[in-house]
Amino acid sequence: MKTYLKRLAFEVGGVFAGSLAASAAAAEVFNALTFDWGNALTVAGSLSTLALLKGVAARFVGDPESPSLTR
Repeated sequence: MKTYLKRLAFEVGGVFAGSLAASAAAAEVFNALTFDWGNALTVAGSLSTLALLKGVAARFVGDPESPSLTR
């Protein structure tokens, strides 16, 4: 169970960070003061929630120590 939780946290954190970085990279010219943080955090949080739900569902399919549906 401990391995599963570590992998799940790593996957959800990666989705959050990747989504936030992609939103920042998509901005025309990134400026931390004028960047729309609210929308970027909403998108990152939504994608992280979906990754968490997928990871929980994957616990019951295949390898119980992996939060991935394909491993």
